[in-house]
Amino acid sequence: MYTLRKVKYRVIIVLTSKVVQETIASILDSLHKSNLEEAKRMIQTLTPEVKSEKERGRLMAAAGIYASMAKAKEGTMQSWDTGRIERAAKSIVASQMADEFDAGYAETLLSYSKLTESSPPSAV
Repeated sequence: MYTLRKVKYRVIIVLTSKVVQETIASILDSLHKSNLEEAKRMIQTLTPEVKSEKERGRLMAAAGIYASMAKAKEGTMQSWDTGRIERAAKSIVASQMADEFDAGYAETLLSYSKLTESSPPSAV
């Protein structure tokens, strides 16, 4: 679940990539359910824990979705077009300039798109 590293008499807990990925999935689920406070809390908790560029990209995408929803009326994104988001994410990944950050960002957008099209949000 996590890795312990001892650095000059100090123990640092490092979350594994799987735990980070599961937490981001939980954030997306909270966003899908319009539970913005829970999503915000998880984003703030996870922010100092991400270490890789791909994880940073995933977290940045989740934070961007949260920010859009927080500014929107009633905590929902009125203009979320699943097809358009999927095309944008695929073009990010296909770009020759894309790096690990971009891949993580695009994967999170696709995950949220699949979540929103597969089921309507349930009541909080």
